[in-house]
Formats: sequence, C-alpha cells, structure tokens
Amino acid sequence: MDIVSGVVSIAYSHFYISERVEPGFDNATQAPDFRTNDPVILTPGQLTIVSHMQAHDAWVTLMLTDAEPVQQTEQWQLLGTWSYPPMYGGRMGISGPTTGPAMPAMGWLSGGQDDDRSLALHPATVYTVHVYARGRQDSRARCEAAMEREEWGRREGYEDYVVVFIPAGHQTKPRPTR
Repeated sequence: MDIVSGVVSIAYSHFYISERVEPGFDNATQAPDFRTNDPVILTPGQLTIVSHMQAHDAWVTLMLTDAEPVQQTEQWQLLGTWSYPPMYGGRMGISGPTTGPAMPAMGWLSGGQDDDRSLALHPATVYTVHVYARGRQDSRARCEAAMEREEWGRREGYEDYVVVFIPAGHQTKPRPTR
C-alpha cells in the first residue's frame, strides 16, 4: 500500500486531487460544474472535493491499495465511489484552488515516497476511487462556535479526507499527444 499525506488549504469550499500533466500531453482538465450538490465532482484528470466550509486547512491522505480499507470508526463517512482512468502519467497530487500543492502533514506518514507528495498510479490501470471524510457533518457549526469563542486563528481540525485508489481494470496506456 502506498500512502501520501498533506495539509491542503481549502478555499472557495473546495480542493483538488489532480493528475499531473506530464510533458508531451495536452492538458484536458475541465473546470468542475459547481452547480451540483455532489460532494465530489469528477472531471478528466481531476477530482474536486467540496468542503462544507469556505476556507480552512484539511489533512488529506491518498492511498493506493488492492482492497477497500476497513472503516476505522463511525466518524468516517463514505462520500462516494467513482471510476478513474488516468489521463497522463498517473501521478496524483493534492492542491488548493489558490494555494497550490499541499504542505507536508507534520506527524503523518510520508508513504515512503520522500517529499514528492504525489501518488503514482499505473497509467494503464483503471481505478475505483473511494472518498471518505471525517468532520464534514458538523464542521461549519464547530467553526462558528470557535468564532464565538474568539478563536479567530484556528484553521485546521474541522475536516479530514482519505482518497483510496483501488485497481479495477485495464485501459490502453495514455500516449503523449505532441
């Protein structure tokens, strides 16, 4: 099992799990349609995860495993399951819409991938993606309560996310377009 973790700055109530566009490929990423009420918006090369809060820092973990993980506690909610076919080279990263790549999560597992903070998927494999969240149900209420206590600087600890990629089939390996 490969694991990559980071702290992402959520802005405008969302963040991205995006596949890095490798040299020689044209960028096919499309803007997500935010007119939906779905907690995750899938577009080519990207998962957009919608938060219940406008702006905060969230701990995010990406996992590549052969089987769906066992739910650890009732606090983790499955937001949904989707099929994901890599579009480029299969390197998935965590990023905020205005702040860029996630920062290292202090005290979290490095995943054995040094400081890269990208999860390497095989480009010829199609994956089933499970997205889990903890804290979403009441994150906004907890944030408002913190503001009433004048804890203005608190930005993290409201929501955490785990995104699990499980091999589910094969596809033709994407080839550079130029």
